[in-house]
Amino acid sequence: MKDKKIFIIAANIFIAVILVQTYFRPVEDMKLSGAEKKAVPGIPTIGDIITGKFQNDVELWLKQNIGFRGTFVKTDNQINFSVFNEFSRSHPKKILLGKNLQLFEEPYIDVYNRLLTVPVPQIEKKAGDIQRLQEKLKARNVKFLLILTPSKATIHPEMIPDKYILAGAAEKKDNYQLIIPMLKQRGVNVLDGREMFLEMKKEGTTHLFPSSGSHWSLYGAYLFGTKMIQRMEQILGRRLVHMPMKKLIPSREPIDLDKDIARLGNILFTRSLFTDYVYPETYPDAPANAYRPDMLLVGSSFCWNFLKYFDQNRVFSRIDFFYYFNTDWVYPGMQRIPIDRAAINWNRDVLTKDIIIIEINEILIQEAGFGFVEAALSALDR
Repeated sequence: MKDKKIFIIAANIFIAVILVQTYFRPVEDMKLSGAEKKAVPGIPTIGDIITGKFQNDVELWLKQNIGFRGTFVKTDNQINFSVFNEFSRSHPKKILLGKNLQLFEEPYIDVYNRLLTVPVPQIEKKAGDIQRLQEKLKARNVKFLLILTPSKATIHPEMIPDKYILAGAAEKKDNYQLIIPMLKQRGVNVLDGREMFLEMKKEGTTHLFPSSGSHWSLYGAYLFGTKMIQRMEQILGRRLVHMPMKKLIPSREPIDLDKDIARLGNILFTRSLFTDYVYPETYPDAPANAYRPDMLLVGSSFCWNFLKYFDQNRVFSRIDFFYYFNTDWVYPGMQRIPIDRAAINWNRDVLTKDIIIIEINEILIQEAGFGFVEAALSALDR
């Protein structure tokens, strides 16, 4: 009887502590990484109660706001990782632990396994649209470049655990292998990141991808960025600002996107996922005749890492980074401007650029430009 009373008292104290923390937050909880749509239960209607919508909203709100949620989630994830070498399967990013502490997001492995292959006619249409855009921009004296950014899964398949690789998958063509010959046949200006990284890997270059990140490393993006400058010099016919490397600094502490997946794992001891990293220290090589072009870049989060070095070295006079064609990040200064696609002044904001670059990651071949290619063609056809 005494043990039962102690249990009841302890349980009530625990509940009281959780309730106090839920509503008053007297103690700072552990922060969770990652974006999450917050539930905000409104004033219920009869219909919401009958359908259960209101109850579901309240339940979701409680899950998101319960006291010490961050501590509970990280503790649960840490136990799962320490005991089973796995991350929570309920995580929206579906993080997988590879060999040598290499972290992967599941969609990249799905693409490597050819599970997300797009029908050939769709790929052909995308290639044709990109060709048409390049031609129409050329008629307006605007240069064009398409850059293909690589995936960790295709550059380092040897780091994917065997249990995640489908037998015979590599023998089939993926979206990248389908679109590359189509683009080259059509004369599209292309800078191929997969081809470049595989060649660098063959030559012995390491640290192209961070173990704790999904995107290419800052070092890998820097190497790609130097090749971008060379390719743009060919297209523009002008000498641009270069960004040579003074030295390569080793580190055991990843920065920026080099630790994006490790943070999203939301475990107690994130640092246990860190390995070794290298970071280039650069300087601008800008002779008097160096030209700083005005660039429009349309792309994904893979662009952030080379933009960091372009900005540091003032390679461009101005960059408008149309991030997923939803937000315009303006450099220098990183001013954030929401994009209203219906209100774009194409003659003023697009066709005055020296060069337009579209970035496609090989996981998103079918979404090249995120609607920009189609919107630009529609505007130029008027």
